Amino acid sequence: MDHDIADASGADLFATAAGWFFHILPFEFGRYLVGAAGVFLLITFLAGPLAGRKIRPDSPKRAQMVREFWASLRTSAIFAVGGIISVMGSDAGIMKVYDDPALYGWGYFWLSLGLLIVLHDAWFYWTHRLIHDPRLFRRLHRLHHKSYNPSPWTAYSFDIGEAAINAAFMPLTILFLPVADLGVFIFLAHMIIRNAIGHSGYELTPAWRNGRPVFDWLTTVTHHDLHHAQAGWNYGLYFTFWDRLMKTEHPLYREKFAEAVRKPLDGSAVKALPPARAIVTAVAAYAAAVALGANAERALAAPDPAKALDAIVGVWATEGHGAHVALERCATDASRLCGTLVWSWDPDIAARQGEAAMLGDFAWNGESFSDGWLKNPDDGRTYRGEIRLTDAGALDLKGCALVFCKRQIWRRVDDIPGCAAGDALAPGDVRLP
Repeated sequence: MDHDIADASGADLFATAAGWFFHILPFEFGRYLVGAAGVFLLITFLAGPLAGRKIRPDSPKRAQMVREFWASLRTSAIFAVGGIISVMGSDAGIMKVYDDPALYGWGYFWLSLGLLIVLHDAWFYWTHRLIHDPRLFRRLHRLHHKSYNPSPWTAYSFDIGEAAINAAFMPLTILFLPVADLGVFIFLAHMIIRNAIGHSGYELTPAWRNGRPVFDWLTTVTHHDLHHAQAGWNYGLYFTFWDRLMKTEHPLYREKFAEAVRKPLDGSAVKALPPARAIVTAVAAYAAAVALGANAERALAAPDPAKALDAIVGVWATEGHGAHVALERCATDASRLCGTLVWSWDPDIAARQGEAAMLGDFAWNGESFSDGWLKNPDDGRTYRGEIRLTDAGALDLKGCALVFCKRQIWRRVDDIPGCAAGDALAPGDVRLP
């Protein structure tokens, strides 16, 4: 043990810590600045060539990026405190950081670096899920999700509690895992680069011709962008295996990735069909046309409005479990369908709704509910829409404003593993009166 630290007084320890803080802070902030600014400048410079890989049509606002920058400066200061603990703990012989990368051999050096990344991904996944608990979300994670459409500057835009949780990883890990100084440096560089890229808004991951990621075991930009768009899915940082193992990967992730890289999911080989398959396809198309006659007959037996309304009344979760909506008969016309927002993960969304009405005036046309209006809780815009109850028991919603349309799949809250309608209204949740 370093006797200088072991024998130092409280005042001396504070002075040493303060000295290290002002030594480490420029490194931590510089690391964020280089990573975030580097990715931001890259996607700005390559905006033309990358236009076909932009995930969303709109871009983050300047005011949002300024807020993210200042929040990230605070996060850098908190990370610097974690660095102080690591350095002083190492000097005291408590933590296992060493100078010479070859001390345990280069094989161990690369193994320990890989372990750092894998362990950090696990730490991030489970703490990330924890702070999505409604009782913790508003205090620890709300600021990060204010960046609904993220930018590279979002990478370290954390509340104080979330920054502290992330900063705790390194001191805790090197209590048990010997890591070289160079390994720590590479790990920290990898962390900010992956983080900034994940918030860039452009899908930079290479894709196969069938629309799937070349490295499907790594998270993509689309993977994390979906988390910001629909909080409740895709908690992983570097790898996809925790989300897949725990069934928290967004069910439309592969389709959304294929859209982002502008490739048809699993390919589209209709034009390249061999003659035999072309004949089979033509016969199938003919059979489908014949089936339309039967469908027309079936339409006569479609449920009446009262039965259709009974089948759809209840509490439904939006995509990503970001909000719960109670569907019910309209108070002004019991033959029509209306809906109110009863829960949201973000009180700002609830506040923007004003009145809790989310949708209304949908009438049953024999096949679907149509001619109604619905409101997007994320941006407050109102769309004309259509709602269908699928064979799988989900809701297929389509909303259009002029020629621009959006589609979402909603599920009953009671059908979501680990969630029940009562959970949506538990103490600590954000709800409307």
